[in-house]
Amino acid sequence: MDDQDVDEEWAREKAEDEADRLRKAESAPVLSTDEFLTWRSPRQTGLNPTRMDNPLWQWLVRTRWSAYGANNIYKGPSSFDAGPMWTFERFGMSETRLPSGRVIHIGGEHEDSYDPDFFIYNDAIIVCPDGEIAIYGYPVDEFQPTDFHTATRLNESIVVIGGLGYPERRVAGTTPVYRLSIHTMSIERVETRGESPGWIYKHTATLGADGQTILVSGGELWTGNDRPSVENIDSWTLNTQTGEWARLTERKWQRWTIRRLDQKPSRLWHLRQARWSRDHADLGMDSGWIFAEAPDFDALEMLYRLDEETPPPTAGKEFNVFTVVIDGLLVRFTEHRFWVEAIVEGQLIQARLDALQRKTLAMIERVEAAPCKLEKLPDGNFEM
Repeated sequence: MDDQDVDEEWAREKAEDEADRLRKAESAPVLSTDEFLTWRSPRQTGLNPTRMDNPLWQWLVRTRWSAYGANNIYKGPSSFDAGPMWTFERFGMSETRLPSGRVIHIGGEHEDSYDPDFFIYNDAIIVCPDGEIAIYGYPVDEFQPTDFHTATRLNESIVVIGGLGYPERRVAGTTPVYRLSIHTMSIERVETRGESPGWIYKHTATLGADGQTILVSGGELWTGNDRPSVENIDSWTLNTQTGEWARLTERKWQRWTIRRLDQKPSRLWHLRQARWSRDHADLGMDSGWIFAEAPDFDALEMLYRLDEETPPPTAGKEFNVFTVVIDGLLVRFTEHRFWVEAIVEGQLIQARLDALQRKTLAMIERVEAAPCKLEKLPDGNFEM
């Protein structure tokens, strides 16, 4: 990232912080204790749709206070005891802007699963140009809680594809599809057939020139609770008139994952932070290294390299992605919290592939100071 990019990013962050400060300057609505407790928590509904407007939630939409922050303002009960508080501060929430200027927000999650305010939503919220807000809820059996899905406007409806959702509601190998009516705000499950991407999330969806076909690509695929999620490397189309999925690509790329046998989180992020602190010792910052074994910087130096003659990997725009070129092929390594995913964009000869996998496994085991396992994935996208 060059200096101009850094300056532009800094300016964007500064503008966002100022916008957030102005939003949160709005005073909280005056509510009795009973009124606050009535609307404090998320709720499921019985009708499709159910209008759920109330002063507390509308204020939260406008200000985007976190659940914890808003609960503190009202001196509400602990979320450890009362459960999560409703909030509009969410990750993986879709945002669809209509020609009228209205924006429809769908679903999203707040916090991570270990947090008492963690919740995945199955609602739709309309924000109008004049500031009017409308909040709609749905029966969970008719519209599952969803996050990191896509929302594509199609004439007078919005097609919702994929999403991560709660683990117990995921079905590997299937792709949930819903259609939301812009006029009635009712939602229905769309029955599909053909070869779908599977349980996909964090992907993109683009409406085709024909006005009825949606192209789905990118993102990640959840393949089961006992398996790491993997990058989606192929593309599909969904015909919204017939519900027919069609696979466009089937890339024969070599892929594998490496993770600790004890299934504990990886140390790679901590090791990279410790190396940064070492290299910037003049700043006097603590390394944050929390493990008994000394950090193995030599292993990190050789990670993702076949030998000392191989150039060090290049860091991508995303903080956790590193690339190398081997025999003219790009090899990407993505460092997740619990595993590393490797993708060769093509086919290395077997001897070179074996050497790369052995070397990578050995270096990661040194980094982790623990035994790890390498799991090879089929060429192309993971099949159940």
